[in-house]
Amino acid sequence: MDRRRAVQLLVLLAGASLLTSALAADSYVIGDQGQDCATTCGRRGQFCNPDVNTNNSDSIFKPSYCSDPSDENYGRCVGYVNPPVNGSCQARYWSVRRLCRCTGDATTLPFFGTGYSSGSLTVNETNHFEHVVADGHFGVMTHFWVTGTAELMDNTIIRYYIDNETKPSIEFRPSMAVGVGFNDSKAPWGTKWIGMGAGNGQGKNFNVNFKIPFQKSIRVTAQSSLNDSNGFYMIVRGVLDQEITFGGVTIPKTARLQLQRQENLVLQPMDFLNVVNVPSGAGLMLMSTLQVQSGNLNFLEGCYHAYTPVDMPWPGIVLSTGTEDYFDSAWYFNAGEFRLPVAGFTHLNVKNSSIEWSAYRFHEMDPLPFNNGFRLQWRNGDMNDPHSGLKCYTLANGNIVGSPTPSIVTSYGWVYTW
Repeated sequence: MDRRRAVQLLVLLAGASLLTSALAADSYVIGDQGQDCATTCGRRGQFCNPDVNTNNSDSIFKPSYCSDPSDENYGRCVGYVNPPVNGSCQARYWSVRRLCRCTGDATTLPFFGTGYSSGSLTVNETNHFEHVVADGHFGVMTHFWVTGTAELMDNTIIRYYIDNETKPSIEFRPSMAVGVGFNDSKAPWGTKWIGMGAGNGQGKNFNVNFKIPFQKSIRVTAQSSLNDSNGFYMIVRGVLDQEITFGGVTIPKTARLQLQRQENLVLQPMDFLNVVNVPSGAGLMLMSTLQVQSGNLNFLEGCYHAYTPVDMPWPGIVLSTGTEDYFDSAWYFNAGEFRLPVAGFTHLNVKNSSIEWSAYRFHEMDPLPFNNGFRLQWRNGDMNDPHSGLKCYTLANGNIVGSPTPSIVTSYGWVYTW
């Protein structure tokens, strides 16, 4: 099977509309540059049919138009001879626009999704899945799975674009999405929401089962922050018209799941971090992840505060009397790492005068609903009231606990809003 020898197509793509099909619903479509046919057809609410009829006596696989001026075949119609039976709807190449055969109606499927196997991940953001639902329905993304080499996974960025938005509501690195900082590779472990099925210094796998509602369309992309690599695998899946509940709260079908990220912020001792900040409206907190690099563990003295309404005065509602308390532990996590259904302490590395640490927390068993905006706030270290000795209630001029240092902090806050 010769899949490298490019040949000029005998059918001009501009004349693709003249091609006929036994199915009236069939249509031939030119995809975007670098786009596969599964995604091209999904955007139209259709399925991809890998059998592309070029009306040519020779068997030609993946007919495409080379649209990138930097490719030596620029301006030509190209393909492959001696193809496999039915080929691949998921195949793509960075410099070409594929001729795709789209068929049927996929907008009312009871469930939907795709699998991308042993493909490439590039420094260019690439669509990996698109789906639209029919009027009067809504969709819910239910499952995300990804794997590759450790280096590839450590440099993968995933984005979810909901209802034709141009800036994604959700953008994440897989390790932080499962509550793991500093690319920790310990595996296997998992909860019903998140997990790692492979790792331990080798290839990594991540799973996320958050419910992501959308009203019209969903688009999922992947990108490498390092270099172009092969051996990338990804699965996404969703369902039609599924009610979402979390922590006993029913999520409106019109809700939006947001991921609010703060990355590599330098906080001085006693500085505050807004893990989530929703200026107005209603919603429900889902999960938070905190990653900290600091000079010692005294940043763990920092308390968590919640504010609703969003302009509630200090100290708001004190959610924890220290950082480890928020993550369902105590005494600076003296029992070691854990990964449990409600909370997890997922990484600790002490080297010289630097501490690396991360943890996650779900708010399913102790829901945090709100109606007038919401803030979830953490402090880098904390201070005691000089008179009562109580911590978490003193904004300034108190007695600092220990000797906290400047910290480099990354946080993920997942929150439903409506």
